[in-house]
Amino acid sequence: MTHILTARRRRTGATLLLAGISAAALSSCSSGEQDAKDGPARTPSASAPPKGVVTRAQAEKILDHYQEVNNKANKTRSASLLATVEAGQLYARSKADYEQFSTLSAKEQKDQGTPFRFTRRSFYIPPSGDWFAAEATTDGKNHTFMIFEKSAATGRTWKKTVSLFPQKAIPRPTLKNGLAIPADPATTVGQMAPSGVTDAVEDLFATGGTKDGTKLSRSNENAKSILKTYKERNDELGPQASVRYFPTTPLHHKTYTLTTSTGVLAVTPLAHKQETLVTNPGLQITPGKSEALYNKTPRSAVIDSFQGETAVHLPTQGAPEILDYRYAMVDSR
Repeated sequence: MTHILTARRRRTGATLLLAGISAAALSSCSSGEQDAKDGPARTPSASAPPKGVVTRAQAEKILDHYQEVNNKANKTRSASLLATVEAGQLYARSKADYEQFSTLSAKEQKDQGTPFRFTRRSFYIPPSGDWFAAEATTDGKNHTFMIFEKSAATGRTWKKTVSLFPQKAIPRPTLKNGLAIPADPATTVGQMAPSGVTDAVEDLFATGGTKDGTKLSRSNENAKSILKTYKERNDELGPQASVRYFPTTPLHHKTYTLTTSTGVLAVTPLAHKQETLVTNPGLQITPGKSEALYNKTPRSAVIDSFQGETAVHLPTQGAPEILDYRYAMVDSR
């Protein structure tokens, strides 16, 4: 359920008994052409360009199938149907949206069931592996960047594992013979390796970026948004409770990379927990609407679990920039 551009922050409405104060929680809620000319037939390996993990036509059909199934699943909020075309953090986020449907406004509920179409499509297809990337516009306005990965269980089914909505154009991936060029996730590009992106972004939440997060651009609007969340984490409940974020293991821990003319685009998973703990033993926290769906019992500590994804560009010169990030609360204990 990825066509709706969800907010990155949503108030849960949690309150302290006797205090009546609300608590805040995070939420979020180039075309890869295959027609390169043959080079000189010097050796068998040079006689034709690489075919790619899928052809352009196959990628189009995969996106068409996803669009059809996603629209059907959204209409009835069928998580089991959606599971046939989504996986990883993305599926966890979509499933949570279905579970939390009753807490949405009338407009949000209507938007969730409104059919969508992918237009203005582009594909970035690696020469080998088990995934490819796509860009498209939905409803003529929302620009989405996606990753599709072949299911390890069947070896045939393709499922979407990433859906992001960058507000500006991503750096265009470099193509060779019409195919995208992945980069080694463990190799440092400029100031950071792609494999370090998850820890860097999560550090902005956990410490305000005093550790791994120091390598990320602070002038970037997405980084500013996360740092604002960190700085204001205790404002809702004041001295009567404390809030902290700590990284957890993502459901699908895989880093996707695409080489660009100025560096590497890294698409990585995100996951953390938000712990809200009373500082006065005489108080308890009343869960908000979304939290209460998982556990409505008033308690001294509420721990919300979040899963998400991010796209970060790692330039060879300068600080890495967060192009987009998405989270959803998927559980509350």
